[in-house]
Amino acid sequence: MPPSSEAAEKRHREYLFALASVEGIGPVRIKQLLTRFGSTEQIFDAEIVEIAQLPQFNHTLALRILTIPNRLVEIRQKLDELADQGIAVLCLDDSEYPSLLKSVPDAPTVLCRTGTLTEVSEKCVAIVGARYPTVESIDVTLGLTIRLVEAGFMVVSGLAIGIDSAAHSGTLEANGTTISVLPTDLSTIYPTVHYTLARKIFETGCLYSENPYPTSPTPANLVLRNRIISGLSMATIVVETSKEGGAMHTARYAQLQDRPVFACKWGAKNEQSDGTHHLIKMGATPFLPDQLDKVVDMLEEPDNIQNHPDGSSAEQIELFEDKDIQSHLDL
Repeated sequence: MPPSSEAAEKRHREYLFALASVEGIGPVRIKQLLTRFGSTEQIFDAEIVEIAQLPQFNHTLALRILTIPNRLVEIRQKLDELADQGIAVLCLDDSEYPSLLKSVPDAPTVLCRTGTLTEVSEKCVAIVGARYPTVESIDVTLGLTIRLVEAGFMVVSGLAIGIDSAAHSGTLEANGTTISVLPTDLSTIYPTVHYTLARKIFETGCLYSENPYPTSPTPANLVLRNRIISGLSMATIVVETSKEGGAMHTARYAQLQDRPVFACKWGAKNEQSDGTHHLIKMGATPFLPDQLDKVVDMLEEPDNIQNHPDGSSAEQIELFEDKDIQSHLDL
């Protein structure tokens, strides 16, 4: 007797969750498997050689995949544990999976969420920047959050020390909704100093992570979560950053996702702001510290946002020559 549609859907979600948990299998490879075999059930009916011969697969990855059915009890226990912790597990075809993120080619196959907010608007804007910002850039960040909240936008950031936490705090103080994306699992708040801030975000907004299992904030995980920050957002605003700052990764992902990037144009070029100057040179839309209303006006009419590339094509190619990003896109 064939399983009911409800039972089949449950099994499909369990298999997707299990696939996303396999070491070396990212969202791009999972899509590749589904394209080749048609469904999660058919993936596990395949011969090991059929999987191993797919581009970017090998015998080891195929073996890991085909052992998943033997782990279903463990998988179900983990899903129950997450539910008991108040963590929702969203798959790409779920109605509550954020629509803007869903359109990103390497969107997480499984996205974990905790918090009050369940429906994420497409009017989301990311604000990111330096870990140790200047007073002036904090003022710009707070000014942006007030204006964005008044215009009905949600603010997305990464809970990091500096501009990120100012974006979250400013949004909350303006009685707006803010969303945080963590590089760890949701049972671990990183950085720990922002536990109270995370709790406030939980009360009116939500926190996301693609990591259902305990995960440490490694440099690679910090980079990868930035594609989710930009993917959730219709545009990314970089307030202040060095060329080596984590905000540069978010801006690069946004441009790879064909989303507008704004960068504040500071008068004096220094190490603290050379990243925003570089982004402007590569095509980001510039704005001055006293042009915050202009930024919001453009966001309300996104079709009118235009890039302003001043650099050569070779320089623009350099913007995407990031090994961390490229290694993930190959997954």
